[in-house]
Amino acid sequence: MNFDALVDEIVARVSAKIAQQESCGSDVGKPKLLILTEEHGSICHDMLESERLLSYYQTECALLKDYDCDMASYEAVILFGLTNEALARLAGGVCDTPFTRLAQKAILTGKKIFVLKEMVELYRYAETAPPAYYAVLEKQLALLQQAGVAICPLAELEDAILCDEAAACEPAASPAPCAAAPCAAPGREVKIEKRVITERDLSAVYDKDVSVIHIGKRAILTDLAKEYAQARKVSLVRDE
Repeated sequence: MNFDALVDEIVARVSAKIAQQESCGSDVGKPKLLILTEEHGSICHDMLESERLLSYYQTECALLKDYDCDMASYEAVILFGLTNEALARLAGGVCDTPFTRLAQKAILTGKKIFVLKEMVELYRYAETAPPAYYAVLEKQLALLQQAGVAICPLAELEDAILCDEAAACEPAASPAPCAAAPCAAPGREVKIEKRVITERDLSAVYDKDVSVIHIGKRAILTDLAKEYAQARKVSLVRDE
């Protein structure tokens, strides 16, 4: 190979490498977020192409990859369509479908897992199911939550996913009131032991005598939860 041909070959390879990097865009180095669903839908498609999520994550769809996903490569997972059947499989550890196998692997490897509240099938039967039977299924759902699965309304889902990356949600070096809530007069203190804390969680424990609510060091606070605490002059304290 003469000198000119060698130069042409080097230029061609460098150009190909640059083109490859440009095709990846700004995704290089970003952590990955997996959309895990059993069927396509508009909501999961919106999450896959969400500009807010894409600003921090590379988003991928397990269904588009035929569930051929290396769970170790993902930082977080969104579960869509948690049917009662899938709930029972996950809670019982009998995960014999591609969807439940990946969901179980996400739990076992300690990934951040989020479930859309509006797509939890169990909640549809809260008013019609026999209380005893509903309570059994509710315990299964509670087991998943204790294993680190966070259930979020659609309106708060992106905030919950991204909150770990936001400065306002960084844990304090020592227990201190969150910046979102002003100091309150001395009063009763309560504690919420959940990974993702929403406005509804605060309202469930709040009364006029409560001035301090303790939360976990790495608990995620939604924007609506912060506004709720601020409006009621309740201090949110992160415990070590």
